[in-house]
Amino acid sequence: MAYLSIGIQLINLTLRTLFSHLSDALSIFLFNCLQKPHSLPNDFSIQLEQYIKSWEKSSLEDYYSPDPGYEKKISAYIASSLNCYNQIVFPSFIRGPDRYSNYAIFDLFPSKLGWDRSPTMIIVHGLLSLSLKGYVKWIKWLNQKGWNGAIMHLPYHFQRKAPFLTLSSSTCVQPNLLYTMEILRQSVIDLYIFTKGLSLAGSPHIAAWGISYGAWTISQLSCIHEILQKLILVEPLLHLDHVIWHSPIGKEIRKKLTQQGITPLNTSPHLRLACPSLSKPKLEGNNILIVGGLFDKISPPWILEKIKEKWETKHLYLFPVGHLNYTLTSKSFKLALKCWKDDFSLSPLLTRAKKS
Repeated sequence: MAYLSIGIQLINLTLRTLFSHLSDALSIFLFNCLQKPHSLPNDFSIQLEQYIKSWEKSSLEDYYSPDPGYEKKISAYIASSLNCYNQIVFPSFIRGPDRYSNYAIFDLFPSKLGWDRSPTMIIVHGLLSLSLKGYVKWIKWLNQKGWNGAIMHLPYHFQRKAPFLTLSSSTCVQPNLLYTMEILRQSVIDLYIFTKGLSLAGSPHIAAWGISYGAWTISQLSCIHEILQKLILVEPLLHLDHVIWHSPIGKEIRKKLTQQGITPLNTSPHLRLACPSLSKPKLEGNNILIVGGLFDKISPPWILEKIKEKWETKHLYLFPVGHLNYTLTSKSFKLALKCWKDDFSLSPLLTRAKKS
């Protein structure tokens, strides 16, 4: 019986591994197909050089900071609106060519204790996400643990895309690296402004969960501001140079770039403003949880291991899956419960609320 049990486990593991590789292959093929319509202007290499040069003396804070007047006005609006609506919409500081994507959108799920008496978890989804149902499920779980929840709609996803478009999410990471970087700036600043609003409303603790592109967004914000007190990073895109120039998902992007004579040497000067792997979050390593896949070629284990060492992260877990799968979401929240038991216990939350 023992041999039979071991054999069944090996078969299950083999099937899961094959399914993981197949799922990744299909998703990567789809992403590269979606990149084909994205063309580059003939003078793109010059545009890219000028863009990089315009920011060469800027700090992370300069690159991702909104106008003070905008920050004050919009964060005050968010703080005053949290208890009034189930969704907050506000104009993004960074304006792109697509009017649908120029408005930040956050779905709100308050706990019974309210925004000013319990911690808040912001969920930031990944590229190619087609539904928010799974994320809402985990928000409801967080509500039961005493947490408020919020789901951020990334640019070109869900309500931030034209209604007649099914998939425009590939626009976030595309051959036109100027668009790629400006959309990232838009996402980071949108998230920052929302967290400022939460802080003004008296939120005692703000955490963020992100997968893939969403993890890139929350990581970049945490390298600039101390406003996020816990990070849960699932298959995070933290090394842009690898994503574009070496990973299978960057195949069509680098093809179009090399056709214009653009190489990694041309893009490397801007990496300090684009890659969280070259910076360090402004929170202790014990407050960062990273969950990745052993077969992930987009955010491979060796990159996560290096980041763990640089960031002095206490919590890194790797599972036998690829990049695009639906199993690590549940694992990441269960691991968060294990790593930060007190923060996910309703009793301490109620005690803190009574004291306040």
